[in-house]
Amino acid sequence: MELPGDADVVFVPARPVREGGDREPAVELRRLAESGERVALAFSSVGNLVRTLGPFQPWVGVPMYAFVVWLRTQGVDHIEVDPVYAGDIWRWSGQDVRHAAEEE
Repeated sequence: MELPGDADVVFVPARPVREGGDREPAVELRRLAESGERVALAFSSVGNLVRTLGPFQPWVGVPMYAFVVWLRTQGVDHIEVDPVYAGDIWRWSGQDVRHAAEEE
């Protein structure tokens, strides 16, 4: 598989967070089961993201270069591009999304 180029847009799992009075997206990081290491997931298409994380997964599209720079500031060195999991990964449900969208 060819890795995304710096200018290519990748689609990354996100979640809404409240910053002041606004909701902003925050990139989700996952942990590797074997080591507990934080890992970032990036997908070359929305379809690949949905196939892996399900139809309710919030996401943002960002240029690969910007994503890598942000990950370095967070101390994350491991990125999985277009990973495939056999049902052993946490997925957002419709209820999770509704709850996240509610005003607090």
